[in-house]
Amino acid sequence: MDKEQFDVLVDTVLETTARPPEKLFAGGYEDWHCRARLAHFLAMPELNRPEAAKELFHSIIDVEPDPENAEDIEEKTYALQHLSQMERESNRYEEALNYINIALETAEESDFLYKYILRGELWADRWNLLHLMNRTEEAEAEADERIEFFKDIPVAHNSYLYYGYRFKAQLAAERGVVLVAKDFMHMALHAMDIPPINQEKLKTAFEAQHENISWIMAEIDKATPNPDNIHWDI
Repeated sequence: MDKEQFDVLVDTVLETTARPPEKLFAGGYEDWHCRARLAHFLAMPELNRPEAAKELFHSIIDVEPDPENAEDIEEKTYALQHLSQMERESNRYEEALNYINIALETAEESDFLYKYILRGELWADRWNLLHLMNRTEEAEAEADERIEFFKDIPVAHNSYLYYGYRFKAQLAAERGVVLVAKDFMHMALHAMDIPPINQEKLKTAFEAQHENISWIMAEIDKATPNPDNIHWDI
């Protein structure tokens, strides 16, 4: 992709229902932040330009973000996470794993508290990919390691614990072990902030007396607050 093609695609994005502010792309094609932002929009269903999006995401893989700038690190991490998700949806699991690994490495190189990405979610993306690739034992061992490392840290809202226990609950559900799956989900939810409006719905889901664990897990997920909308400490 060259500058002229980039500018045409920016104009296309500016006319979508998303109506992003033009200043997001003010740096032009030479600015890697602008290329990453354009890629996110091109991947949206409204535009459905996955190949162009991937090309732009690929162009930032070797970029070195400013190590003193949390937003810089987060922007690269988020772009690679999105690229990984796109490859996973295309059943390109090896490629997806490679990109989520780079995203994890980028995010974990600093101690910043990011605004939009969660380290625990990045790990969960990796574990779910490993599970899809029949490397479940490796994924579960990593989840156990993250849980062991963070479980005694005096932090109330811990994304590592939420996603670690949630992954173990998912595996227990797939194995048909209902009580174990519920127990792990209880532990997962203890690591996040649960607004009062969600607590009664969660109580109802957990009190289900039947053995349909897929239904129970789905109801728990529906009753759980969106992790993107609540406070996390790490």
